[in-house]
Amino acid sequence: MNRNRWGRVRSQPFILALGLLVAAACQQDTNPVAPVETEASRLHPSSTATIDPALQDALAGASDTDQLEVLVTFDPGAVSSADLATAVAELGAGVVAFKHLPVIAALATPGETDQIRQIDGVRGIYLNEQLEYHLFESTESIRADLVHEKLGFTGRGIGVAILDSGIDGLYHPDVAYPTRTVQNVKYIASSTDLYADFDDELGGVEPKLGAELFIENLANSETSVGHGTHVAGIAAGDGSASSAGIYEGVAPEANLVGIGAGDILFIFWVLAGFDYVLDNQEEYNIKVVNNSWGSRGSWDPEHPINLATQAVHGAGITVVFSAGNSGPGQDTLNRYSVAPWVIGVAAGCKLVDQDPTGSAVHCEDQRGLGREPVLADFSSRGVPGDPLLHPDIMAPGVHVVSARASTGTVMNTLDLNHDARICNISLQHEAYYTCASGTSMAAPHVAGVVALMQEAAGGTLSPDKVLDILVKSAESIPDYEVWEIGAGEVDAYRAVRRARR
Repeated sequence: MNRNRWGRVRSQPFILALGLLVAAACQQDTNPVAPVETEASRLHPSSTATIDPALQDALAGASDTDQLEVLVTFDPGAVSSADLATAVAELGAGVVAFKHLPVIAALATPGETDQIRQIDGVRGIYLNEQLEYHLFESTESIRADLVHEKLGFTGRGIGVAILDSGIDGLYHPDVAYPTRTVQNVKYIASSTDLYADFDDELGGVEPKLGAELFIENLANSETSVGHGTHVAGIAAGDGSASSAGIYEGVAPEANLVGIGAGDILFIFWVLAGFDYVLDNQEEYNIKVVNNSWGSRGSWDPEHPINLATQAVHGAGITVVFSAGNSGPGQDTLNRYSVAPWVIGVAAGCKLVDQDPTGSAVHCEDQRGLGREPVLADFSSRGVPGDPLLHPDIMAPGVHVVSARASTGTVMNTLDLNHDARICNISLQHEAYYTCASGTSMAAPHVAGVVALMQEAAGGTLSPDKVLDILVKSAESIPDYEVWEIGAGEVDAYRAVRRARR
């Protein structure tokens, strides 16, 4: 994959070197495994694998009998998922596998974790950590309205997966199931209830598979947060609950696929969500998956989420991530948004002459350089001069009006007067719309633009080509640098015109 065109290159030797440095820093001395003839021993328990810092901390505080949820990455060329699952189960740990990802999940004691680490082909072991959501005028700001009106593209027939808290397609006309949201799924149980143990009668294990851990065909997969419904409305809501469609999304005729991965988001369910996307890519013509969540931390190419997004990218699906809400300081980006194969999106204010939501309040020049109020103060920044650590592009992310979920208790109660007082949502619209700020709101603008581009190109654009077009067509912003806003503000009109050539 050639990324020289946009300063995100990390050569393979560098990635390998980074992996070796991490491994050297994290390796710990372990007691030798007793030479019992098990599946694990037959897989040559002589190698060691990286243990991430969060797991090291958890292990340090765990008793010998505590069970931890861990994610085990492996080299498919050295060991199959089935063989590794059997080996891990034979050690006494519970197992869940994934159909399309080089990862298995395990419920393991510290001792079992140490033994798993030594199985040949295991690359790394990570704690199932909690992640965080990155909490009419915005479509006009990126000129998506011109794509609809002048070019005639609305995302028709293109699948847009929203990996989030869920979508309320029961209550909200803009994202209604099954017309606008063509599939809507929710996780089935607590992950700790899903692990399969070694079966002596079978002489092995039959683990559940990540892609199959969801209940399908739900009208409402949004339990209590409201975040996913709001995000879905930005990307592809049809605006039918608003007067004259003023709150129409970027790609109002795209097909939404809602993946409710949890009101409280953990790595396990994110991996299961990506597994579901890959398993259902063809059925729903999924061309882009939006991820308005993440966490702080250093870039780790071996992290299970990065391996998962690389697999999704390799399948021809564009992966969009929010850049994070930890600005305005440097080196604050969402650790998953900087992978060379994803598109990281910063949050800006709306570039329109009259913004009824007054978004510029969050975009005043923090550095005193007399710059236009464009970049949100909370939007995470990269590192000046670093070829990897920067957003790719910017999109509106301040006071964005979109769909309100009937079950969105968290978002609906943030500020009872916020919608009318700050965002000028009329009384007739307050039942169906709310406004929010965050790179969570910026990312789905870009996901929607990708759907428009794919419709214009007949679904033929590779993820790398999508990024290339977005970068080359972006509106550059004077006085702002790449580490702050990437290539500039996304321009849907120019991007779609380039895509259809």
